[in-house]
Amino acid sequence: MHGTGIWALTGVAIALLLAGCLGGSPRPEFYRLSPIAVGASPAAALPELGVAIGAIEFPRYLDRPEIVARDGANRLVLASGQRWGGTLRSEVQRVLTDDLAALLGTSRVAVYPVEPRFPVAWRVLLDVRSFEGVLGESVVLRARWTLASGVDGRAVAVEESVVEEKVSSGTWEAYVAAQSAALGVVTRQIAERIAALAVP
Repeated sequence: MHGTGIWALTGVAIALLLAGCLGGSPRPEFYRLSPIAVGASPAAALPELGVAIGAIEFPRYLDRPEIVARDGANRLVLASGQRWGGTLRSEVQRVLTDDLAALLGTSRVAVYPVEPRFPVAWRVLLDVRSFEGVLGESVVLRARWTLASGVDGRAVAVEESVVEEKVSSGTWEAYVAAQSAALGVVTRQIAERIAALAVP
């Protein structure tokens, strides 16, 4: 009886071990977008300039934890094992903030919904229409952005950016790096327009 109990427990332990090794799901990998402009040449040096970012709009299919890619023209791929460290929305907000601060030479950049504690010259509104691509090929970011006066809310510039970046390899890390590069291009376009307009 005692021996039978030991063998039964051993069998259960082996079954659990095999289930963990063979039947368990792989642990997810988490990714972040990277600022591109930090350390690069600024578009302007405007230390007193105040900028507020947001709100940022996303299509529902992108506003999720999984990284989204495309398989052909109409089919989406959700990478259940590859996820954002936060959300894609929060990643874009973070990188846009860091890159705009670096490109404009100012630390006065606030992110919606936090109310800034400094005078705001410009509000940046971003409407992301698409931000995905094919693994190992390219990523496309299509976004409409608006610069509105921080004084009266009047839209001064409304632009649409379409940026395509090649993906250097078939890895998810290369895919996210291409997304970072595409976002960096749009951020520089926004910064250059703000620098040209200066203070309203």
